[in-house]
Amino acid sequence: MKVIDLQLALMSKENGAMIRDPELLAELSSYFKSPDALLKSEEELTQDLRRYDVKSVILGGGWKILGWNDFDLIRDRNDYIGELKRKYSDVIAGFWLGIDPDWGWKGLRELERCIQDLGSYGIAVGGALTGVPANDKAWYPYYELCIEARVPVKIWVGHLAIRGRVPLWTENPIPYVDDVAWKFPKLTIICAHHPWPFENEMVSVLIHHPNVYNEQHGTAPRYFGERFRKEINSRIQDKVMFGSDYPLFNYELLLQDWERGGYKPEVLDKVYRTNALRVLGLET
Repeated sequence: MKVIDLQLALMSKENGAMIRDPELLAELSSYFKSPDALLKSEEELTQDLRRYDVKSVILGGGWKILGWNDFDLIRDRNDYIGELKRKYSDVIAGFWLGIDPDWGWKGLRELERCIQDLGSYGIAVGGALTGVPANDKAWYPYYELCIEARVPVKIWVGHLAIRGRVPLWTENPIPYVDDVAWKFPKLTIICAHHPWPFENEMVSVLIHHPNVYNEQHGTAPRYFGERFRKEINSRIQDKVMFGSDYPLFNYELLLQDWERGGYKPEVLDKVYRTNALRVLGLET
């Protein structure tokens, strides 16, 4: 494949949108200037992935702020995504489990089930989305489970498009990701999102901690800061990965942005695929 996409936002005609709150979905679609037809059938989704030669990792929902307040619906959603992974293994590598930590042992058991039975990766930690920063002890059992299962976790960083409804202070890589990486050196952490306005902090954490990486969904590459682009071309080239937030973002435009960004060809290949192949343990 040309690209491994670490962030596909599943919007399914068969199983519903990742964002169950229609007002919030409309707000985000407007913010990102997304296509009108966000909901995709399985056939449409897989056709798009094959057209652009993409293998994806799905974020399927699960957080209460997105409208997931019924735990049975969360389980059903995870089962559906697990079945998608089984049916379309050529274009779907796995998924992240988004969940609020206040589900307690129920949530932890669901993460274990998804890893063991459905082939998921680890927990997706949204500090602003859950109101619980990534370094809060409520997440520790999830991190320990992921270490034991040898799967990576995702931790959100940077600016969020959910305007006015969430804080931003939890999304700074320093101290939150830095603290988790220091306390859990065996945990593989993939920071989710372009880290603006904390680009310098993200670069520092990526250089400092061998177990931290950063996928770049949520911001068109044309808006990356000049210094951050230079760092991708040099010191953090082995730490950065592609993310889309498809279908909120368009693959064609994202790929054009990356390819016009002045990156060395070998660096672009690392961002597109080889860093993710290594970190996720995928075969070529």
